[in-house]
Amino acid sequence: MKLERIYLVVHPGKTAARAAVERLEEWCRTHGVEAVRVATSSEVSRSGQAVVVALGGDGTILRAAAQVVEAGVPVLGVNIGSLGFLSQASLDRLVEAVERVAAGDFTIEERMRLRYEGGSTSGTALNELVATGTDPSRFCALELEWGDSIVASFAGDGLIVSTATGSTAYSLSAGGPIVVPPAACLLVTPLASHRLGLRPVLFPADASLRIRALERVQLVVDGDSVGCVEAGETVLVRRASQPTLLVRLPGAPSFFRVLDEKLNWPSSPARGRKR
Repeated sequence: MKLERIYLVVHPGKTAARAAVERLEEWCRTHGVEAVRVATSSEVSRSGQAVVVALGGDGTILRAAAQVVEAGVPVLGVNIGSLGFLSQASLDRLVEAVERVAAGDFTIEERMRLRYEGGSTSGTALNELVATGTDPSRFCALELEWGDSIVASFAGDGLIVSTATGSTAYSLSAGGPIVVPPAACLLVTPLASHRLGLRPVLFPADASLRIRALERVQLVVDGDSVGCVEAGETVLVRRASQPTLLVRLPGAPSFFRVLDEKLNWPSSPARGRKR
């Protein structure tokens, strides 16, 4: 890969990133690589060999992925946050990680995204879409439909539709299972359901799900509120046509090592053994 351009997406509140970004911009100048700080998706071009470097936590990587998905540019996550499920490098090894990308020492992993359409809003999500109530209690009533079937009625705080990538985010906090990426699926997890029998349901990747609002609900996508759906309206959720492309570096911690380090996943007796 002849790296021509690096797009930089930086969490504005992470002061530790400033010096690292300046070092990377200096590296770009000496290696003939264009460095572009990105504020909107309109600044990202399909032309040339490029990579997005997202510096922050997983939230920054989610926003960067949304900005560049249409352009099909891969994202290299650099962790400055607490969890870092999507990141591949630490801040102090930023230049080293970019040098490996420039040398072609990496792979690309496709992560399924969700496409949602409902009310006056539409878009895509890498982690999840949440339908929840609009008043402070968040209580709402929903129906979930698949094909000709009503899957269930949900009375409670709402429901989460997530990808495998999002299974370790909000869905996990709500009692959902861990789905190992890059598996492709739609995971539906109830939020504080008033029916104890309701449990998370895993649907195939080609499923088209319809969430029918029985009262006004708000939609939250990858942590950001995107609008509301009125009573009687339906939100269609299905697999998006374009995935997020993540840069993967050889030797980076495995998915289960990250679970061990970040979520207190029970480690094996041979803790030092590479997993």
